[in-house]
Amino acid sequence: MKKWCACLGSLLFLILLCRYSSDCAQAVRTALQLCLTSAIPSLFPFFAASSLAVSCGLAQSLGNLFSPLMRHCFHLPGCGAAALFLGFLGGYPAGARMAAELWHRNLCTKDEAEALASVCNNTGPAFLIGMCGCGLFHSLQLGIFLYIIHILSALLTAFFLRPKELPVSISSHKLPEELPFCRLVTQSVISAGRSCLMISAFILFFSVILCLLRLTGILSAACTAAAPLLSVSGLSFSGTESLFTGCMELTQGLAGLTEYAGFISARMTAASFLCAFGGLSVLFQTAAATEGLSFSRCIRGKCVHACISALLCGILFHFQLF
Repeated sequence: MKKWCACLGSLLFLILLCRYSSDCAQAVRTALQLCLTSAIPSLFPFFAASSLAVSCGLAQSLGNLFSPLMRHCFHLPGCGAAALFLGFLGGYPAGARMAAELWHRNLCTKDEAEALASVCNNTGPAFLIGMCGCGLFHSLQLGIFLYIIHILSALLTAFFLRPKELPVSISSHKLPEELPFCRLVTQSVISAGRSCLMISAFILFFSVILCLLRLTGILSAACTAAAPLLSVSGLSFSGTESLFTGCMELTQGLAGLTEYAGFISARMTAASFLCAFGGLSVLFQTAAATEGLSFSRCIRGKCVHACISALLCGILFHFQLF
């Protein structure tokens, strides 16, 4: 049954591509420009630096410093603090990729890496403060507020979804063989380039999917069905459409949360939800960057993170505690 559904879905996809070939080509061109001007320049340095940091022992050094906090609060190895910090600074999927790197280098178990990847796949301050705060809401204060909410909700997610058992001691793992520094740099750059290519491919793919959903009227129909329910929260129809769009591709969804999308509280809550969830495009980018780790566990982590982030934002806005 699954095979037949996959075949029918692929056939329908091909038919729609032929029907709307010019529109899909334009969507790819737009997404390619996004990759070349935004995604790759912002992610490549962090990917290379994170791989090199793990290879040179930075994760182990941070692990020794933050081991008590990571072990007892989150039941994660101390070296996971490096991935958590990178996720907060470099943006997704840099932190999740570093979690996978820790596992590949035998610094943690696969179960620990999966738990870590599900909570350290976060956005960075440049995106939340720069694009969302100053760019979208025209307020540095609101951008900082969103970033604080993002960090708090990620830490709460890490606590609620923590493994039942305490992590295995780092010393019990077989550490990787030390390599010459020049070879470590070469491996880090090649690995970062490969990850950027995979991530760009998913950005292009989901831009086409989103284009087809709009052209076929599926996105509009879904928004029409959900608009009465979401209008209670203060979102207009355009705000509902932006929320659905953001669940597919984050940046396009956020761009639609203008003053016409609803009340400021509803727009901020929607932005907080979308930035924590990341959208399907980011989730598949994470899957490509963390090859070998559980994809379903990452999805669960992002769903919990998104719900907590939206709840915190809504509560603080309601009581005006910002």
